[in-house]
Amino acid sequence: MAFSQSIRRAQIPKPCELCETDTNIKWKCVQCNKLMCEKCKKIHLNVQTSIKHDIVDVKSSAKQEMEHIIITDNIPCQIHKKKKKLHCMFCRTCDHLVCPECITASHNKHDLDSIDTVCNGRREKLKELEFKFSEKLTLCEIEDSKVRDFKAKYAQFSAEFVQKINQQEKFILDEVRKYAKALREQLESEKQRIEKSITEKEKHTEEVKEALLKKQGNIREVLESKQAAQVFSAYSEFSEKEISDVSFKTFPDETKDFNPTTNENIKIISNFFGSLHMTKLPKGSPQVNLVVTMSYTTDFNMVDRILIQDDKTAWICNDEIPTLHQINIDDKITTVKDISVKIYDMSLTANNDILMSSVDSTDVSLLTTKTGEIKHFLSVSPLITIGIHVTKHNEIILGVKERGDIYNLTDESCREVLILGMDGE
Repeated sequence: MAFSQSIRRAQIPKPCELCETDTNIKWKCVQCNKLMCEKCKKIHLNVQTSIKHDIVDVKSSAKQEMEHIIITDNIPCQIHKKKKKLHCMFCRTCDHLVCPECITASHNKHDLDSIDTVCNGRREKLKELEFKFSEKLTLCEIEDSKVRDFKAKYAQFSAEFVQKINQQEKFILDEVRKYAKALREQLESEKQRIEKSITEKEKHTEEVKEALLKKQGNIREVLESKQAAQVFSAYSEFSEKEISDVSFKTFPDETKDFNPTTNENIKIISNFFGSLHMTKLPKGSPQVNLVVTMSYTTDFNMVDRILIQDDKTAWICNDEIPTLHQINIDDKITTVKDISVKIYDMSLTANNDILMSSVDSTDVSLLTTKTGEIKHFLSVSPLITIGIHVTKHNEIILGVKERGDIYNLTDESCREVLILGMDGE
């Protein structure tokens, strides 16, 4: 029985769950959780008990499911390739694919399973491996940030050292300037040592990243392909190897600092001018000091959302007031446009237009900033839209939830983050 089930595609078109004949599925009833064709949709909405049900378009979700179909019925058997036999099952006892003749010859009483089941299981394992690579890459990104921070701090330290030397040099006579030059050369040598260490660390971190990205990319290509043969090949290659720990070279702990002296009675130039000594290099994150340079007053009692369009133009709104203001910012704020709409969140697109999610609404709207015209963009009915963001790649990140109290979670609650293209797909 399992033998016959295996010789097929991973998925087949599903018929309408009402008439069970038409495979042209276009709609889904949210309340009944049923897929249906165009004809059954009309009938369903005319039935008294389902007249108020929510019917949603399943085109986008169906497209997404089709993109992940894995072809499992075209893997040739290497043992019986002259007979052009295809693998039809997976032998768990021997841990490899088998064709009908393989089963008859030597796998008849073995633990056999469908290719679909084993392939899906190994895809999940590969996904786990891919996630582990992502974790390692995250460590690389953190280390990159540390390198940049260290590099900036050391540059500041080095500048301070030189400044100390220059300040001390102002208080001494011309005959000691040669010694000051020698000290600068020592400091430059130390600087080159530290910068060499930084360069080596940058190079090492990049090499680790490239190696991880290459392996991760290989797994992603397999996961995005429709060839089960590649899945099995990649699983054999990657599952038997542990992901090596990401190790990074350490930063130097010490460098030379300048220690000036003001004792004019000492005739030794090094004591008179100052000398270099080892000091601790900076650690930790840089401090950021924020300074208020200008403040403005609006006619809102509170500004809940602000969206910067350009250097002089912004959009502001208040959750309690159904008004969106376009303002010009100069020495004072001037309202140049007032649009009647109750905004929950908004984000600027690459075209300088605004995508908006409205309070307690299932829709996302598009505001054309040049004209002030608002058009329907997409719907997530029966869910409602909340936070929205447009990335630098012009992808939409949209938060959705069920209607009701945001803090009152139940078994029926639905909280999701959708990633969409500008076509709404």
